[in-house]
Amino acid sequence: MGHAAPHTPILVIDDDQSILQLVSDILTRHGYAPFTAEDGTTGLELFRKEKPPVVLTDIQMPGVSGIEILKKVKEVSPTAQVIIFSGFGTTDDVIRALRLGASDYLAKPFNIGLLLHTVSRCVERHGLIKDRMGRKALLEETVRERTAALTESFHETVRTLGLITEKRDPYTAGHQHRVALLAMAIGAKLALTTREIEVLKVVGLLHDIGKVAVPVELLVKPSLLSTIEANLMKIHPQAGYDIIRGIPFIKSLKADVPQMVLNHHERLDGNGYPRGLTADELELESKILSVADVIEAMSSHRPYRPALTMAAAKAEILENRGNAYCPECVDACITLIETHNDDSKQLFDYLDTRSY
Repeated sequence: MGHAAPHTPILVIDDDQSILQLVSDILTRHGYAPFTAEDGTTGLELFRKEKPPVVLTDIQMPGVSGIEILKKVKEVSPTAQVIIFSGFGTTDDVIRALRLGASDYLAKPFNIGLLLHTVSRCVERHGLIKDRMGRKALLEETVRERTAALTESFHETVRTLGLITEKRDPYTAGHQHRVALLAMAIGAKLALTTREIEVLKVVGLLHDIGKVAVPVELLVKPSLLSTIEANLMKIHPQAGYDIIRGIPFIKSLKADVPQMVLNHHERLDGNGYPRGLTADELELESKILSVADVIEAMSSHRPYRPALTMAAAKAEILENRGNAYCPECVDACITLIETHNDDSKQLFDYLDTRSY
């Protein structure tokens, strides 16, 4: 477990005085500087005044609920980490809180070790987010000052951003690069322009960057995710959209790259996520990316299973051709796979040599 930064302020909100005292004592003994509130209204006033990096709040309280506290905290400080806890919350409450931006959920009675681990991780995550925001601001300033150098460094910068996720999850190292290669090849088969293929490259390299918002424990879990964990994993398209939508050099492509990243897990029949869009609402680039993504993911190793055969990956997109996946994109992809003897390594080695 990580150590607390000296005197890191932590706001604890609960209408149970005994819980407040218990949590406050535990946090104080481990180097934090907790302060408490017995109701949501007081808690929000304290938050606005003190701006602590981490808030722990009960989900069910008279007056202002934990969910309302979560919403208000995120409005005031989007980087604040909010941990929800309760002895009575339902699964729906947990999922709703996570979707609204809660960092984690703890059940009463507390496991002290888990409480401290969760708080430590949230303090660290808050610091990383603040650092990342600082780097983003510096990057934007550099882009403004060095517009002439932007074109030369563009794709290298995109590649580096894409590696952020893969550095946290060694099991998917190279995934975004390979998805970009396959998406570009499918685009070429569909006679897309050079500029449109360039957009596919950028979208492919960044499509999973939102996984920086997912706890690393889920990314490397060696077994299938629980329902709650799976729903938490599903935040990554929205997180990716939020991360890249304001980056100036992305806007220079004159294409809605953030929207394509947001939509890469949508499906034609509306059974994808995060918004359940259907075929007419999806960009061609998103349709291409979804096919490339599933082929690469199925034919690569994952923490919870070995790589599947290319035949199994082909079967997935063929069986769902026209329902989940764009028929033209599937046909183009199948042609590429069969041209390389249904061999994943042969296919991606070849694509790695191509230029468009």
